[in-house]
Amino acid sequence: MATKQTVKEKRTLVKFGYQDTIYQAGIGYTTNYVLLTVTLGFDEETEQPITTDSFYCEWQNSFGNQAIKLEADNVLQPARIRIPFVQALYELLTTKDVKIYKNGLTDKAHTFVLNSGVDNYMEQQKMMEFQVKKEGKK
Repeated sequence: MATKQTVKEKRTLVKFGYQDTIYQAGIGYTTNYVLLTVTLGFDEETEQPITTDSFYCEWQNSFGNQAIKLEADNVLQPARIRIPFVQALYELLTTKDVKIYKNGLTDKAHTFVLNSGVDNYMEQQKMMEFQVKKEGKK
């Protein structure tokens, strides 16, 4: 009898912010983090795009010896994220400065940054996996 794999049933809401710098006359350059929004499809009646800035992933925190070793290297609250492949998100993670907001909250307590490259499983465009860490230093 096969064991039921429950880890895939756990879903965590995440949002992704990317660094955007704009020039405003009289003020100069300002840099902000803008939430990534992707188009899911179009409303059949109004033909308006249906968009979202919320994604659900499998969020697994590091623990035990691995977490202790990473903390010794000043990596705070390391975690692994697995998420269905989204082309716009993949491009963003591989080309821009990105912040990951756990549970969709943009406060400092829930803000993480990339700690690894993004793995597109066997280039199949089905799933992505990457490591994150808490933003900031000890």
